[in-house]
Amino acid sequence: MRGKRNSFIGSLAAGLLSIFGKSPAKPAADDLARMEFKTSTQRLGVRFSEKIRDVFRFRWIKRS
Repeated sequence: MRGKRNSFIGSLAAGLLSIFGKSPAKPAADDLARMEFKTSTQRLGVRFSEKIRDVFRFRWIKRS
């Protein structure tokens, strides 16, 4: 008997929360820009030769 009552109260609470609950805020443009990691190899102190750069160039080109 107690299990049915708890189940009913739980489903009632879930229904009320689905109607009146707040949805999470959508990220703004500045939030997305802050999340993007802009790493520079020069800031890290790493130097790439032209040979290594030519091998990995296709990964660095951004597709638009």
